[in-house]
Amino acid sequence: MVLGSLVRRRPIAACARCSFASSNTIITRRLTTDGRTRISNLWLPIPKAKPSPKDDAEDVHSLLLKAGYVRNAYPGVFHMLPFGLRVQEKIEKIIDKNMKAIGASKAALPSISSHSLWQRTGRADKMGKELFQLKDRQGSQYLLGPTHEEEITTLVSSTVTSYKQLPLRVYQTTRKYRDERRPRAGLLRGREFVMKDLYTFDSSADAALSTYSDVVGAYKSIFDELSLPYLVAEADSGNMGGNLSHEYHYNCNTGEDTVIKCSGKEGEGCGYTANVECLEHLPVQRGKWKTREVKVWYGVSKDRKVLVKAYYPGYVQLTAPSASGENEWFKREVNPRVIQSVVGDEGGGIETGMEEASALNAWEENFTPWVDTLDNTTGQAKENEAYSRIIKVYDGHILDGDGESKFTTFSKHEEDFGAESPSIIKQFFSDKKIPTIVKTSVEGKPAGSADRHPIFLCKPVTGDSCPKCVEGGLTATKTTELGHTFYLGTRYSEPLKATVGTVDEKGVQSQVNMQMGCYGIGVTRLIAAIAELLKDEKGLCWPNAIAPYSIVIVYTRKKGEWGMESEAAGVYDAIAAADSNRLVDDIVLDDREESVAMKMKEADLVGYSVVVVLGSNYKNDKIIEVQERRTGRKHKVKAEDLHETLQHILP
Repeated sequence: MVLGSLVRRRPIAACARCSFASSNTIITRRLTTDGRTRISNLWLPIPKAKPSPKDDAEDVHSLLLKAGYVRNAYPGVFHMLPFGLRVQEKIEKIIDKNMKAIGASKAALPSISSHSLWQRTGRADKMGKELFQLKDRQGSQYLLGPTHEEEITTLVSSTVTSYKQLPLRVYQTTRKYRDERRPRAGLLRGREFVMKDLYTFDSSADAALSTYSDVVGAYKSIFDELSLPYLVAEADSGNMGGNLSHEYHYNCNTGEDTVIKCSGKEGEGCGYTANVECLEHLPVQRGKWKTREVKVWYGVSKDRKVLVKAYYPGYVQLTAPSASGENEWFKREVNPRVIQSVVGDEGGGIETGMEEASALNAWEENFTPWVDTLDNTTGQAKENEAYSRIIKVYDGHILDGDGESKFTTFSKHEEDFGAESPSIIKQFFSDKKIPTIVKTSVEGKPAGSADRHPIFLCKPVTGDSCPKCVEGGLTATKTTELGHTFYLGTRYSEPLKATVGTVDEKGVQSQVNMQMGCYGIGVTRLIAAIAELLKDEKGLCWPNAIAPYSIVIVYTRKKGEWGMESEAAGVYDAIAAADSNRLVDDIVLDDREESVAMKMKEADLVGYSVVVVLGSNYKNDKIIEVQERRTGRKHKVKAEDLHETLQHILP
């Protein structure tokens, strides 16, 4: 590549600049319209005076603000500025390619959904305050869609009538809305966000599971293309429904999720990986842990008649010495899913999302002595009346024994096991005898087995035994969830009557509910997660595939000096012309009247993949310096070797 042999798009001169103002007007900003992408033309609001990210110890959202990618609009709502939008569009391009590879069609569904539609699936009440709700001038109720299962199912059911029209795979990338109680961490948990969601429809469960496998493969391809480490974990389906789901996570020290993975005895485990929220039972291994500070967790049933008290070790430490010789004390937390599985449907099941103090207050306010539920004449329990009772559950690491049912005083049991209890609760129950059920074990899983096993009440920590292979040890990692795949079955097709006609092997015709799946990737969340994972003391550090621009060209330019600008434009054109214009829209020219040092510092903050520098070496010896942002490597090359160097860095 010889720079002198290239034909430039347009000569660089003052006449190439827009000037529509009269001679009496002071022009504060000039736009250059020669076809090249220039920093001077772009809206990149970066303050000149800024502290070092290393010294500032800022979070990634602050860094995205500083680098000119986003701006705050309202709590949990953000303006996406041009550079942020370019990163977003590059992620969407990767997603589009992989969705096309599995035969998915792209559509766009409305952001507004009918409230009555969500009532038919039962999610209007389940999601409750998370929904942004509104009424039109006729009083009809609508909501801003946090997801689109109801809308797509209704749409497909009106157009698909036969199994011959399936499988069907439809996706969109659009804005979603959730009224988060406490939006935080910028794009990681906002009230408005961009998500890719794919919806699939099949005529049988087997076909739907085959589709699920195809989509999982596409998801892995998407994350592989970003060249970042990720985990695929078994997950809880939550409000979405279905009984098969997986989450896709990046390791992140500030993440709000915890994923556990079997690492085995020698570092190679059975491969079991799961979100801690979907674990129900871990094996109790007595003698493996030292325990201290027995703690109590309080919960209440939905009918407010059952108080659940879970006793567990506050801290544990491995009894065997670690490799370093110093064993850490791990803080334990209760896993409500395990307690729910032990309590079952007592009182309608445990109320989720309630603070422990609120649970105690709710039970106290609704307290009904068991004698008050008896009929004075017959002595039998009154119909549809429930008395207040307590279920006490003990973690197997602090207590052995079988479950039993008995009447006892509240305060006596608190004292027996050395647990702390609010004094007001002790006073309230000190003179009352309350029916109490004590649970210390659960039924074994094998069908027909009468074995009972001790209960493991806590969320797992590093060192716990693997629930699959038992022999392996678990490693707990803080992560950020980026994607989720769900096999829904007929969760939405049944209530919304989305059926297709089929014919069995005997030629008998029938109508069946379509088998569905839904698959999401948080696009704006992905931006924040990648930025968090790869940022360094200089600023942002994007993967090559999604950097706002792959190449920035910086050069020395003094006010009124056009010689170096002409040279820099020649380098720009040479790069753009090579490789069949592969990079023609991915190069930016930093043409501002600033020093090379300042431009370089800003380039590191923004996170371009490659910085091409025309500095003093170029002025003197025509040597171009090429810097790789991710690796920090520097290459000094002649103009004719620039193309080969860039091909090696940006294949």
